[in-house]
Amino acid sequence: MSRGSKEVQLRKCLWIVKTLMTHRKGMNYDEMMEEWRDSPYNDFDEMVIPKKTFGTYLQAIERYFQVSVRYDTHSRKYFLVDPEEIYNDEFKNRLVSGFAVDGILRGSERLRDRIMTESIPSGEKFLLDVLEAMHQKRCLNVIYQKFGDKEAQSYQLEPYFLKLFNRRWYVVAKVPEKEGLRIYSLDRMKDVELDERKYTVPDDIDVKAYFIDCFGIEHNTTDYDVEDIKIKVYNNHNKCQYLRALPLHHSQKELERHDDYSIFQITVYPTYDFMQEILSHGDEIEVIEPLWVRDEFRKKIKAMLQRYGE
Repeated sequence: MSRGSKEVQLRKCLWIVKTLMTHRKGMNYDEMMEEWRDSPYNDFDEMVIPKKTFGTYLQAIERYFQVSVRYDTHSRKYFLVDPEEIYNDEFKNRLVSGFAVDGILRGSERLRDRIMTESIPSGEKFLLDVLEAMHQKRCLNVIYQKFGDKEAQSYQLEPYFLKLFNRRWYVVAKVPEKEGLRIYSLDRMKDVELDERKYTVPDDIDVKAYFIDCFGIEHNTTDYDVEDIKIKVYNNHNKCQYLRALPLHHSQKELERHDDYSIFQITVYPTYDFMQEILSHGDEIEVIEPLWVRDEFRKKIKAMLQRYGE
């Protein structure tokens, strides 16, 4: 399957899921094709998606996204088996909701100039390849160029997990014959193809457990220990309410609450990603403990002051 046809397949699969999510009572094939004819994602003005091809897409939806579509023989309608699962699953929700907004923009010139979105870099074009490799447990042959490298390198990867962070897709993978897992950004991939070689994901590896003490994409268990980091959040511009509504990390706890500030605790590796997030809040967040982490922030802030000229 060519790169273009894979992207078309991904869009059609997401269109089917999105359409069935908005028609909870189900739709028959003819009703769906009527919507398809007017869909902004119908790039080639197709009158219908052939029934056999439509069935292939339903299989792909279950294979790639673990979303099941049921066909009721009595009503002759298609239904999502568990639509609530899509809302509750971060990966599925991001895919479908992002696709839905993009579809609105494609179909409405009036709204296009009134809605701003954040694009995900070009790595999305390899998303289907990675999902297919994960489903079939087949290795990926990847041409990959790191930032700063003058030339791309070839790798064979055993893809274990996918993670979206800061508008970039990452794959956590094992490189055969090497220790540990490594993380690769899909937008740094120049080319990807499935290999016939199979691999096995160890039973004791779970993506949530793997990233449980991490902030962002960094996973570093050698340079840092997990720390209980206490931060003082000043309630300027209602920052405390903001963090209560949208926690910095799943481990976040509010230890003290005052009129003008609160003390929160986050249990993470104090990596570069974490430090950049805290610094992005400026003078509204102050790191209190541990003292060595506070000192690291002091060094960074001092270096910033020197750049701006004290």
